[in-house]
Amino acid sequence: MIAGLRKLKNTTGAAILLAGLSGATASAESTVVVELFTSQGCSSCPAADRVLNELQSVDGVLPLSLNVDYWDYLGWEDDLALPGNATRQRAYSRKQRARNVYTPQVMVEGKMNVIGNRRSQVISAVNAYIAEPDKVAVTIESFDTSSVRISLPAQGALPEEAVIWLVGYDHSVVKDILRGENAGESVTYSNVVRDWQEAGRWDGTQTLNLTANRPKGAGGAVVIVQAGGVGAIWGAAKLEY
Repeated sequence: MIAGLRKLKNTTGAAILLAGLSGATASAESTVVVELFTSQGCSSCPAADRVLNELQSVDGVLPLSLNVDYWDYLGWEDDLALPGNATRQRAYSRKQRARNVYTPQVMVEGKMNVIGNRRSQVISAVNAYIAEPDKVAVTIESFDTSSVRISLPAQGALPEEAVIWLVGYDHSVVKDILRGENAGESVTYSNVVRDWQEAGRWDGTQTLNLTANRPKGAGGAVVIVQAGGVGAIWGAAKLEY
């Protein structure tokens, strides 16, 4: 638990530790997805990257680093950036009727947008959702060495069709930045997104079991069930390799 992030209590006053999502099988009753849009070429980003590093060790929080490439012209190419990360960020911007995109931006549960290097804002945003149970129980497990199995139980019609995202990530990547705004910095990036793909769509009326190829990334795989692709996140789970 990091400073400022409150512990949850049950009705008897005993502390609740949310289930860790590691091992051969992972499932979650409550998982807060935190997406950080960051860049190696952004001078305001290293502080946000440090906040995300802290969140990596908090039970019930699933942080992801989504590096973007639109600051490359400032003098340092971000070799962790995926073109789809900026596309996703712009889709969030349109959804929330924002005027532009920026770094470091944090999206919490697909709902709340905060400035990523303002630690207190990020923690407050996580606290706003950490006590909420997931709308959808998600399970992801290894099927074999090259594929994963995703399971979602039927629960009745959802208010909007859900997109099932399958994300691959690396646990930790250290980058020594030689030029640009962060020249001379050595930055550690946590849960770096290496692959982001749509695994399917679901209306909630029937149990869904699907098998998919393991996404790229040596750290593990994440499943995110999200309204309309960039709306509210209804459930998530992580499988570590």
